[in-house]
Amino acid sequence: MRKLELTSRFDAALDAVPEDLAGGPIGLAVSGGSDSLALLHLARQWARPRGARLLVLTVDHRLRPASAAEAAGVARLAGELGLAHQTLVWDAPVARQSAARRARHALLAAELKAAGGHLLLTGHTASDQAETVLMRARQGSGWYGLAGMRALSLSPVWPEGEGVWIARPLLGETREDLRGWLEGQGLGWTDDPSNDNPAFERIRVRTRLAAGLALRDRTLACQQHFAELRRLEDALLANWLGRHVHIGADGTVIAHLADLAPERAARGLGILLQCVAGRETPPRSEALRHLAARSLATPAFRGATLGGVRLRPSRAGLKLAPEPVTRQNPSSPEALTARINAFRRLFMNSAHDFVAGAGKESFLKGLAPIFSYNTVSIVRDLP
Repeated sequence: MRKLELTSRFDAALDAVPEDLAGGPIGLAVSGGSDSLALLHLARQWARPRGARLLVLTVDHRLRPASAAEAAGVARLAGELGLAHQTLVWDAPVARQSAARRARHALLAAELKAAGGHLLLTGHTASDQAETVLMRARQGSGWYGLAGMRALSLSPVWPEGEGVWIARPLLGETREDLRGWLEGQGLGWTDDPSNDNPAFERIRVRTRLAAGLALRDRTLACQQHFAELRRLEDALLANWLGRHVHIGADGTVIAHLADLAPERAARGLGILLQCVAGRETPPRSEALRHLAARSLATPAFRGATLGGVRLRPSRAGLKLAPEPVTRQNPSSPEALTARINAFRRLFMNSAHDFVAGAGKESFLKGLAPIFSYNTVSIVRDLP
């Protein structure tokens, strides 16, 4: 019975992904651990009746002697299941989790796009979610960050991840439940010894959570409350991007911030600065809050520079343009529009999830079509 419940939940999670993102092969990030192997077998069951193509991708970080053999084991399993597989090797391994994560996503995104795909599935679980939220709390994250990982998000790397979306269909399942399901199917997995290394913060947090399931449950309950708040905030951000952000033919962005609360203005500016400068992440939160407060203090604001972007007040609103000297990844107006469009679609998807859960279809009526250039309709923007 549990098998059927897990399968149906997995199928529902994947069926909720916008159909156009599943065009081309769907990538599966499979390391050989229990979570990713459960993802592999469940995704294969989901794909067969739907005619979906799957591409199994394994990253060999070359940080452990056994990693090559583990990748070969995944390749053999994929072959036995009749699935295409590719091992991706990190050429410059660094024993730092943040560096390994970035390299992994860059390799996965590049390979998936080369194969014509846009959607990558990962095996993140509710256990990973609890760990992430506690780590962010320890680092002083605000409520928006404590909403945790999204079930559907943009690739975290740039420019390699352009056009790639990440889906996490197992985010509602615990690691223990997935291992129980695998055992029930007579399936094994490989345990990475680095998952027991207390030198890594995630492992220390994982150990703490394993000592008391009540802590995990409370953490996830708080995360769900913050996720609901984030869906509301995302709807407002999507509305702002559609109504009050415009991109000129020269790639200049004009944004109207006057009606935004300071916190939302900082969040919106972070998105625009990240896109205009062609950077992977926005500037630090403190700098964004300071800039938002200054820019809202009109007419005192005379302009500023942050994150490789020049900001100047104009009659139409705040004008943002990249600094020629510091621009990292120059973008055409079309590419800039596409990236901001992707952020708005991310927020619209979040708003749609909220509406579906609340049964308030009229909630979306105030959301305007995106931009005055390369317009995308609301209907097409939603899954």
